[in-house]
Amino acid sequence: MNVYLLQCLLFTNSKLFKIGLIQSEQCSFSTIYKEDLYHLFYDCSYSRAFWNRFCNWWTNLRGENLCLSLKDVLFGIVNRNDLLNFLIILGKLCIWECRRNKSLPKFNLFLHKVEANQETEKLIASKNKKLQDFWNRWEPLS
Repeated sequence: MNVYLLQCLLFTNSKLFKIGLIQSEQCSFSTIYKEDLYHLFYDCSYSRAFWNRFCNWWTNLRGENLCLSLKDVLFGIVNRNDLLNFLIILGKLCIWECRRNKSLPKFNLFLHKVEANQETEKLIASKNKKLQDFWNRWEPLS
């Protein structure tokens, strides 16, 4: 998915301001800078704090030093095919949901989303008799 497609799907304050639906293009969190995709999901100090906490959490969990770039946050880590990219998507969903609810990004909300997704996938895997696939996928959080 390229950035153009993301910009067409997600209406940040910058785009909403351009089409006259809101009074300001400023960031929903910091109210200082223009809110575009790059700022909202990566450059904003509140988003950066969220991703720093995410990286520390992953590093403590896996013992793997993780540092996410703008590209990693927007598109995932290209050479990875594991749970990490799914967790990055959940992180962006958490940031977007906080923006929509007019609250600052909360890492605890992210952890709750991870737990809820894990439980849902476990129930589905159990029903489909594919628990081993579930354990293989979620092994990084074991």
